[in-house]
Amino acid sequence: MRRNPFWLLLAVALGVTLGYWWRQRAATPPPAVPLAVSGPKRGPEVPIQDNKTIDFSSGQPVVKDSAREKALIEAAAKDMADAAKNIRFEPTAPAAETKPAETATVPPKP
Repeated sequence: MRRNPFWLLLAVALGVTLGYWWRQRAATPPPAVPLAVSGPKRGPEVPIQDNKTIDFSSGQPVVKDSAREKALIEAAAKDMADAAKNIRFEPTAPAAETKPAETATVPPKP
């Protein structure tokens, strides 16, 4: 008994369609979840000031401007200056210049 080729073609087409769908489904990234409208909560902003420190150990930013803090800042600045005093940056040698290839001139034909 001979089988109808219609069913075979239908099964192959169904397999190809499902395979294509499965591959596309795996390749597309999941939809992005929108963030809350208000956005993330941020703490208070404290501007950076010269020769002052900001202490976050209490959970809140506290600007310190004491003699002890100034001494620590000056000592750290001196240590950094001492560490960097012997560092020199020299210019690098220029790369070997390449001359453009000279084109051969052909005299015009008379």
